[in-house]
Amino acid sequence: MTSVILKKGREESLLRFHPWVFSGAVADIRGNVSEGDLVQVCSAQGEPLALGHYQVGSIAVRVLSFGPGLARAAGGDFRDG
Repeated sequence: MTSVILKKGREESLLRFHPWVFSGAVADIRGNVSEGDLVQVCSAQGEPLALGHYQVGSIAVRVLSFGPGLARAAGGDFRDG
């Protein structure tokens, strides 16, 4: 599964369960991604934070669920990048 890696310190909004990841918070995208793809969102340290849909634009990810357990249940594995 493709991983969206956040810039250092930009995970705070997700830890407060904000449902969007803005493009300015993204440090790197690991893997191939297309509009609408399911992606995992990780902190700068690689800690899994959320699962969501990727999109091009100012809102890079719309979060569907928070935490790695739900992503694995959806078929993702946060250890793969």
